[in-house]
Amino acid sequence: MGPTTSLQSVRGAPGGKTLGSWCERLMIILILAGISVGAVEPITLQSLLTEMTDLEALARFPAANYQSLQASSYNRASTHRDQPDRGTSGWFADSDGLGFIRTEIIDGHQEWVIMDHQGPGCLTRIWTPFFYYDLQDRVGPNVRIYLDDSSTPVIDESLIQLVRGDGIFPAPLAVKTARAGDCYVPIPFARSCKVTLTKKSFYNIINYRAYPPGTPVETFTREAYHAAKRQYDAAGARLSALPHPDRGDLQKHATLRTGRKLVVTLPKGPHALRQFTVRLPGAIENPSSLRSTVLSMTYDGVETVWTPVGDFFGSADALHSFRTYQRVVMEDGVLVCRWVMPYRRSAEVRVTNLGPTPVPLTVQAEVMPWIWDERSMHFYARWRPDELVPGAPFQDWNFVDIRGQGVYVGDQWTVLNPQEGWWGEGDEKIYVDGAWDQGFPTHFGTGTEDYYGWAGGVNPTRQDEFSTPFLANVRVGGLNEDTKGFNICVRHRGLDAIPFRQRLVFDMESSFGVDIRHPWDLLGYSAVTFWYAKPGATHNRPALPNEARKPIVSMELAVQRAEEIGGGKGRGGRGK
Repeated sequence: MGPTTSLQSVRGAPGGKTLGSWCERLMIILILAGISVGAVEPITLQSLLTEMTDLEALARFPAANYQSLQASSYNRASTHRDQPDRGTSGWFADSDGLGFIRTEIIDGHQEWVIMDHQGPGCLTRIWTPFFYYDLQDRVGPNVRIYLDDSSTPVIDESLIQLVRGDGIFPAPLAVKTARAGDCYVPIPFARSCKVTLTKKSFYNIINYRAYPPGTPVETFTREAYHAAKRQYDAAGARLSALPHPDRGDLQKHATLRTGRKLVVTLPKGPHALRQFTVRLPGAIENPSSLRSTVLSMTYDGVETVWTPVGDFFGSADALHSFRTYQRVVMEDGVLVCRWVMPYRRSAEVRVTNLGPTPVPLTVQAEVMPWIWDERSMHFYARWRPDELVPGAPFQDWNFVDIRGQGVYVGDQWTVLNPQEGWWGEGDEKIYVDGAWDQGFPTHFGTGTEDYYGWAGGVNPTRQDEFSTPFLANVRVGGLNEDTKGFNICVRHRGLDAIPFRQRLVFDMESSFGVDIRHPWDLLGYSAVTFWYAKPGATHNRPALPNEARKPIVSMELAVQRAEEIGGGKGRGGRGK
């Protein structure tokens, strides 16, 4: 935080007028003395590693004013949201593992350029499968990362090994998932970055920041990496540490009858909810309460959070234990959230029972002082309820549409699959600011499981469930060791969070696997999205208590509807 921001923060503190006046006088004295007060600290590997685990920093709009961009191997046949071809060779084109920018001859050898940026920036996430065109090829091409127009790559090693923690970067900042890996090690650069592959492009995604021209950035080097070992290890330890669910002096317990609510009023004045814990011991025996028990939060007079408790914690249909940096679900019904949630004047947390049976629960909250300034933001979590979606025609299923200024920090998709095959061929399409009007997303992905940090290649089973600091494959079907049943994917964002200044639209292609693409092939969708926004922001996800009162969409309902649409074609209405 620079000196100017610090001054503004002090002004926002109680009694800050007098202290602010003293700061202004001190600043004038320093300027007259020729002492710089406006110097901007350079962005370095060490500062980024610290920022990676700083949940308080995530609750302030970035001072560096960066753009969050993405390069991927999406199929270049997709060119515009309104293009006439709405099939798998147009806007919903499959085969997303072949795209690249261009090829170059470097030192007499051909390389495939998959990312190229001019100006200061930082790589924040790299993903690829653990196989290259063939499930048996676990090495694939080398990735070469050229920084600041250098002809010598700072990284030159197997892309697969790099992202899975088998290369220069160890876990948990480079981590194995299901048939893939995700590398979150920040790689900053001062002037430019070019990423190439030594063989033809296969599925890949690179998230990166683009800083404004003139931003001071210290370019990544091997020497800088080794010098940052202490910060690297500290970041890994923080990301892996379990939360203490008993933190917080504010605690309330109740057995809520139908229509009753438990309310925790937070201290007045500028504070932040640092962590909250919900204990729902009855959810193990009564999983339907996870949908009908609703979590809502009001900050400074605006209800920013409204979602069923189970959906908020990746457990819409039943209690599923998993652990990420921001949220943890324990097997005994203890649910912990560590997102920092600031407010300026007042706030309260409410849990309401909309179901038919009493719900015993406990809410515990830890609150800390907060200096509210012009970069501070409120936390949002909103729910899109169950919808049965057909396999044809394809559509972009909207997670959320936000207007205002803020930062997108995560999402969770719950999919009920009444079939036995693959359900998530679709790509994410995230439009930031003017991108919606231009008809092409800022982030265009390569497949649903790719967005959530793992990979296909085979039909997933329960063995593919995992938790990492920023990703979780919470549930994979499970009825017959395939995807039939509920599938729940989670993605949290740290350095790859997405700032927006006017608007953010998140769509996911409703494009099922190739064998379930008939109008009678139905999937049940619901989603929760998480973001921060400055006061005045709006969105398209209202509170829907009547939907929360309904039982979660069932396999029986999906099969019945499929049979009605398909006239009984195949099992569950599925065509042959």
